[in-house]
Amino acid sequence: MSAASTALAFDSAISSPSSYFNALFTFSSSSLLLLALSLCFLYFCAFAIYQLFLSPLSALPGPWYAAISDFWLTTHVVRLQQCKTVQTLFDKYGPVVRVGPNKVIFLDVTTMRSVYCVHKFDKSTYYKSLLTLVFSLSICCSLNDVFFHTI
Repeated sequence: MSAASTALAFDSAISSPSSYFNALFTFSSSSLLLLALSLCFLYFCAFAIYQLFLSPLSALPGPWYAAISDFWLTTHVVRLQQCKTVQTLFDKYGPVVRVGPNKVIFLDVTTMRSVYCVHKFDKSTYYKSLLTLVFSLSICCSLNDVFFHTI
């Protein structure tokens, strides 16, 4: 290849960079579909690995497929077998069971109360001042003492 032909090829590449760019990044519709499906599969695999091994709920017992999707529980709900299935899970895994990627069920109320820490407490004075600005009357919602709510 002579120097003149090399210079000519270089000049044509510089003069039309869009044709060079188009030649590099021209995709057919089938290759774009394959790329999209590959990215979806990669996302699903990464999501499954996170839910099974890295999630804060991964230490809780339950079926492995429950950590990935709610679909299995939905099929039991549609077939009206949710209660029987949940009881079977309690018998197999114990009083705390993971039934979905973000769902945990408890067998006894004391466990649920210790997890959710529902305690009675007085509302702050800020809450009362906020409601008195909105409502001029003292209504049940603006009472900040636990005693008044139990009457």
